[in-house]
Parts: sequence; C-alpha cells; structure tokens
Amino acid sequence: MTYFVVFTALVFWAATFTVFFTSQGSSVLEFLLGRYEAPPEHLNIWLDVGIEQPSGLLRQERVLFPPGRQDGPVLLCQVRYRDPTSKAIVRIAPEQRVRRRRVSARTSGG
Repeated sequence: MTYFVVFTALVFWAATFTVFFTSQGSSVLEFLLGRYEAPPEHLNIWLDVGIEQPSGLLRQERVLFPPGRQDGPVLLCQVRYRDPTSKAIVRIAPEQRVRRRRVSARTSGG
C-alpha cells in the first residue's frame, strides 16, 4: 500500500512539473542545463571566407544540422575550395562537428 501512495505522488509531481515547464516553453532538462544557443543566421548558406594563400583557391563554408537532427547538440561545418575564375569546386574538406553551447534558460534576455 505504501509503494502505491509513493508511486502515485511521484507520478502526480512529475505530471505537475511537466505541465509547468511545457507551459513555459521549456523542459526540465533545458531548465537545469540551459537551452542550446540559437543556430547561426547563415544556416545552410555557403559563405565566402576568403582566398587561401598558398593555393589561391576561394574558401567557402557553411554550417548545417546533421540529417534528421533539427535541434540537436551539434552542427556540421562543411568547407569547400573553388577556383576563383571558373567557380569549379576543386577540393572538399572533411565535415567537422561543432558542439553548440548551452545558454541559461533561467535568466531573462532583456
């Protein structure tokens, strides 16, 4: 009988906290650890970074979410090198994983 009462109380408080955090637009995990920082404004857009000095190639990079993970803890950074005159892609660097920082959900932004 005691286990039933304890279990019922735990379920009640878990449901209460879930409803509270959901109404605040957050979750318990986000409240305790913080939300992930916002993705960059240039998400999925190739940006010209500059000319690589030894080769003279135009360096372009973009940041995107991994496939199937639209708000995960990591982003992918892709880099490619193009010929500045013909715009042909000459070389592609391996993708790099970029960890997203957590920003406190407890402090107000303003």
